[in-house]
Amino acid sequence: MTKTTPKANWYEDFFSGAALELWRRAIPQDTTDQEIGFLVETLAAPAGGNILDLPCGNGRLSLPLALAGYKVTGVDFSAEFIEEAKQAVVDHKAKPSYLREDVRKFTSTKKFDGAFCMGNSFGYFDRAGTVEFFHAVSKCLKKGARFVIDSAMAAECFLVNGGEREWVQLGDMFMLIENKYDCRHSCVETDYTFIQNGKEEKRHAVHWIYTAGEIGHMLSQANFVVSDMYSSTEFDEFTLGSDRLLLVAEKV
Repeated sequence: MTKTTPKANWYEDFFSGAALELWRRAIPQDTTDQEIGFLVETLAAPAGGNILDLPCGNGRLSLPLALAGYKVTGVDFSAEFIEEAKQAVVDHKAKPSYLREDVRKFTSTKKFDGAFCMGNSFGYFDRAGTVEFFHAVSKCLKKGARFVIDSAMAAECFLVNGGEREWVQLGDMFMLIENKYDCRHSCVETDYTFIQNGKEEKRHAVHWIYTAGEIGHMLSQANFVVSDMYSSTEFDEFTLGSDRLLLVAEKV
């Protein structure tokens, strides 16, 4: 029996409507504050330095970093989130630059002092796409600049902790998560059902699952070396069964 190849471009029609509304509610402000502190320390960019946020979503991290004095460029494929991010900065003097673009295709004549991929947004691409993404980031960074990757879908996390079926409630919104792991392609296919006020929306997503070592190998192909791996913004050690991987790489 032939196994169907996972839909590589699933994200093109995922990030709209209920999926974005749930994401807006999912992360409390104190978590964002902790992540900002972690990024400032690990990126170690100079005051007023240029930082790249990709994908940036609705600017949850871009805007606070801009308000802290950094020059931030955010890149995301979601037109709805990019527009929301642009609207959020209207009343602020510090204004990140937001671009709607595939992060694998992003180019810039500007050289950045640091970059990050937060919010569990890593793993959207297959191996070739991931290496392409890493090369795009590398080309935009100065030598010695750091790149932070955040993922709860690393193999050491998901294959230990991930479940097949889970209900999540945020206020009056419910989400059903149904996971199916594809051993042939090393990815998890997820069907989401969002329910709010009697209305239902469905989405399908794919996350490719990589070990921390495999991520490091792909990064090395784009002139990065892994310097640290943590399991939290408190700098706890990353081990088998950690809930989260926060990987810090440096361009060489």
